[in-house]
Amino acid sequence: MKKSAISYSVTRRRFLRDATLTSLGIVAAACTPGGTSPSPSGGGTASIKGGEFHGAWPYDLPPKGHYNYFAAAGIILQGAIYVDLFQPPLATWMWNDAKWNYMLAESSSLSGNVFSVKLRPNIKWSDGSAFTSKDVVATFNAGRMDSFTIWNYINKVEADGDLGVKFTYKTPSSLGERNILRVSIRPASIYGTIADKAAALYAAGKDNTAPEIVALRAEKENLRPDPMSVGPYMIDKNSVTEAQLTMNRNPNGLFGNSVNFDKVIIYQGETAQVTPLVLAGDVDYATHGFPLATDKAFVDAGIRVIRGPGYTGPAIYFHWEKAAAFQDKRLRQAVAMAINKDESAKVTYGDSAKTQKYMAGFSDNLVPQWLSSSDLGKLNSYAYDLTKAAGLMTAAGYAKGSDGIYAKDGKKLEFEMYSPSDFADWSSAADHAQKALNTFGIKIVPRSAIRSQQLPDVNAGNFQIAIMAWGIGNPHPQGSFIQDLRTHNTIPAGGGMKYPLKQGNTDFDALIVKMGDGFDTNAQKPAVTEAVLAFNDLLPVIPLWERYGNNPVNDKKRVAGWKPDSDPVYKNPWSTDAFTTLMIMDGTLHKI
Repeated sequence: MKKSAISYSVTRRRFLRDATLTSLGIVAAACTPGGTSPSPSGGGTASIKGGEFHGAWPYDLPPKGHYNYFAAAGIILQGAIYVDLFQPPLATWMWNDAKWNYMLAESSSLSGNVFSVKLRPNIKWSDGSAFTSKDVVATFNAGRMDSFTIWNYINKVEADGDLGVKFTYKTPSSLGERNILRVSIRPASIYGTIADKAAALYAAGKDNTAPEIVALRAEKENLRPDPMSVGPYMIDKNSVTEAQLTMNRNPNGLFGNSVNFDKVIIYQGETAQVTPLVLAGDVDYATHGFPLATDKAFVDAGIRVIRGPGYTGPAIYFHWEKAAAFQDKRLRQAVAMAINKDESAKVTYGDSAKTQKYMAGFSDNLVPQWLSSSDLGKLNSYAYDLTKAAGLMTAAGYAKGSDGIYAKDGKKLEFEMYSPSDFADWSSAADHAQKALNTFGIKIVPRSAIRSQQLPDVNAGNFQIAIMAWGIGNPHPQGSFIQDLRTHNTIPAGGGMKYPLKQGNTDFDALIVKMGDGFDTNAQKPAVTEAVLAFNDLLPVIPLWERYGNNPVNDKKRVAGWKPDSDPVYKNPWSTDAFTTLMIMDGTLHKI
């Protein structure tokens, strides 16, 4: 397999990744190792033990592929949902219910500026050692060298006995909770010594630029341990081949006696390699970026396709100086209405893409959790309407010349649109958008390059109009606003699109900070609302549609228990807080 094939899909899925007991029914008594097997959620009957679950993911073979999950590259199953099966987090988030589903943790609480986590007892790593607070402390102290986000908010992590951990905030924020609970926990037996050295250096006033920290981080990255697991399955390193790998049950790990499958087998491959395996019934579930024709082939073959939200998608970005005409918001609004976004979604992904009703800068699935019904009613959907779009152009002083191109003061609207050639879906969106705008009267010349070139070009400001991502897979809207307004704008050294975050009475930068302030999310809603209303009016970037999954499920050969499409578990992304690994771990899925 070519490296470029792997990097395309893995990069896309990492982007989609990013970031409860009610929905999945996991409770401490049912899931503590050694307890009774839970029934499938909502099933009411005992699950059938045994059998295999077959998934798929691209990975590198050793020696390039390895098992150091602190390293930057080469990690076997890096970015895969299946990592949760052997390095689970403290908890996962149930997106529909906005509640935590506890995993390695049993509970969590906040008292003053201290966030406390109580760990589940009687869990063991695959080497037989007990899972304790030392593992959690080591994970976060070692992760500080990698700039784990939580260290923006805390100044200390410490054990509170064998089964307790305390995180002390220096900057109170509800955002810290996810950056604690959603982190995969690594073993202190491997990383503890390095983590302790790092903690001592930080206590002595060193930071990540210090030579001692840089050297220690390199030492950590160069470790090449054997596979370790504290979850229900563990990679058998002797099973790893070019074709597949096997994860065997880890009975003393988290939910080790509650999961139903004896083995989880992962087929190695990208979309081209995995598609025939799905059609042949060898793969039970896959998350690859299947094109529309393949999606249709699955449906025609009677294969179920799950279409959950991805919380992101392609958007149009304008360079503030090199496409200066679009400094007038009326032109951006006109562009939003001159493109048939429903059609763009349909021709690219069929039922696996949806236009945004709220055009809020983050997913429609989350907006009602943050805005009141009266404020929702103020939002413009920018539905396809050439008449209204033309009216905005006229109001802005533009008129069409004999060539059908809008111009003002003798200057035509002629621009280049830059898209990533190796992102098939974004290329489709770019092609549709440029044709629509040319027809409307804004001349667009397409330009493309592979993502490894297009991304740095955009961040360096070497573009006029570009197709980039809006939104991100994080349940808090701040992450999406950072993606929309900072990631390719104020963060890159090259200045990106150079969009001023102060627009009239709106200070987007201040609102982004304010919407994360404090522990009370209700108190953050006014800042979120203000940012949404401004975004919807100003359209600093134009979301085209949201990517939904088109994940094939074989429910006829090996695996039963998949919930109906209407179940709220599918509001979880197929990447972060993945619904499939949740249903494996809580015993919902079982052999036929």
